[in-house]
Amino acid sequence: MRNPGLLSVLLGRWRHMLDTLGRLCTDGGSLVGVAYRLFEGSPRFITAVGLRFEAAAAVFRAVAADDTLAASLGPLEPEPGETVVEVGRAAPWSGCLGAGVCWAWQLTNQQGYTDGVRLEFREPGGPSRAVVELVVVASAVQVFVAVAADRGLVSE
Repeated sequence: MRNPGLLSVLLGRWRHMLDTLGRLCTDGGSLVGVAYRLFEGSPRFITAVGLRFEAAAAVFRAVAADDTLAASLGPLEPEPGETVVEVGRAAPWSGCLGAGVCWAWQLTNQQGYTDGVRLEFREPGGPSRAVVELVVVASAVQVFVAVAADRGLVSE
């Protein structure tokens, strides 16, 4: 990466992402709602994910110019040409409602771009309920669920 201006922008986003994730873990409380921002109403083209917690709200937005993921605190607002839909009652979010973020990871690809986050949800003192990943692919946010591999498949 030889563009110092771009490097400065990416470092700023990187720090802001970590600050946002830290705030959700320490101060967010339980998840109470989730919404997607859809480009031209297409459920296959999520441009942003809004998470509402008891004490905070955060938006994870695809940045089309470089296929990175940007994070900000605050509510999800529609942009021109986009529709906001509530998805908290659908998988994988329905299993996360009522739980808080106990661990959060910023995902960086092999080219050094922050293009995703991994969020682990659980109730205080309880077991993990779900691990959800938001990853930008072709300028859209893809939602993945991480599950543990079956330990019986590993030979000792």
